[in-house]
Amino acid sequence: MAGKKRINGEGSITYENAREKYRAAITDPNGKRIVKRFDSHSDADKWLSNIKSEIFKNQYISPSDITLGEWILDWLQTYVQPNVREKTYIIYKGTAKHIAPLASYKLQSLSATIVQRYLNELPETMSQNCKHKIFTLLAASIKKAYQLEMLSKNFMDILTKPKLKQKHIEIFTRNEITNILTFLKNSETNLRIRRYYPFILLAVSTGARLGELLGLHWNDIDFENNEIYIQRTLEYIKGKKMIESPPKTDAGKRKVKIPISVSKVLNDLRAKQTLRSIDNSDYVFRTRNNTPMNSRNMLRAWSIILRDTNVNYKNFHVLRHTHATELLASGMPIIEVSRRLGHSKASITLDMYGQFLENFDSKLADAIADIYALNS
Repeated sequence: MAGKKRINGEGSITYENAREKYRAAITDPNGKRIVKRFDSHSDADKWLSNIKSEIFKNQYISPSDITLGEWILDWLQTYVQPNVREKTYIIYKGTAKHIAPLASYKLQSLSATIVQRYLNELPETMSQNCKHKIFTLLAASIKKAYQLEMLSKNFMDILTKPKLKQKHIEIFTRNEITNILTFLKNSETNLRIRRYYPFILLAVSTGARLGELLGLHWNDIDFENNEIYIQRTLEYIKGKKMIESPPKTDAGKRKVKIPISVSKVLNDLRAKQTLRSIDNSDYVFRTRNNTPMNSRNMLRAWSIILRDTNVNYKNFHVLRHTHATELLASGMPIIEVSRRLGHSKASITLDMYGQFLENFDSKLADAIADIYALNS
């Protein structure tokens, strides 16, 4: 008489005389046969009971030999690359190289303890910003693995993210900005450098990022209403030409008002370019050969401009910081400044520039006194 056929999920425990081990086996819901050996029947039974309980509660995760390194490569290509700009993807890949000490671990053998030890042993010479990026990458990849039911739990949730050291915000003084613009506008300034005047002037008066200014087309400028429409960025990708991309967030697409005087400077620039058969779909800032301006060339020119005006070097992005802090110091509402900068949340603006609002405390106290007639 044939023996009773064992059904999937029932499992079995047998003793192997040759190995002197108890062999526990079960077929999981995916049809995969799982086998494990134990020294005692009770250990085998406990393991088998745990598997059955996970299957019954729909918490079972099928065993996999995929390593963390293999998973991160798959995660980057499948879930990250299609959803970020090319330059951002390159940064992700650079960060992933730091995870080499964990790469050979099987994904399902990782634990909070293993990852915490790895984080604790990161070199002291490594910047806090880099450590923060490593943690963020690990957390995102492990979270996705958990969501895909490759892991039974997201152990990164119980780890503490390395603190991101708040960057010191540098700004230019008003005199420094005036000196830079006067130098560029001066007819005696080298023609090769003077041609950057409209670009620097627009950066000073809008707070737009370098790539956003480089990505402007003539049809992005509304001369009638004196505003520019920022809807793309032009960035240099190592080993490639300049790449045009949309802003990182929807808030990055925005209309920014410009002073009438700045609008006039841009209109004069357009008139000069029109003589060379430039149309509205072309980039605003171009080389003499009518090709888009390269960000590297712009930054080299920026260094020369600061050197020749005897202004201490600060990177080009400091113009954006200066624009934001000047607006806030003048009493502009932070929500309006945030929109102008293209921040997705006003809290981002507040976190970055809140230190420049400290002097408003006494003014606020006076305002409250006036509102409630407390001084009368």
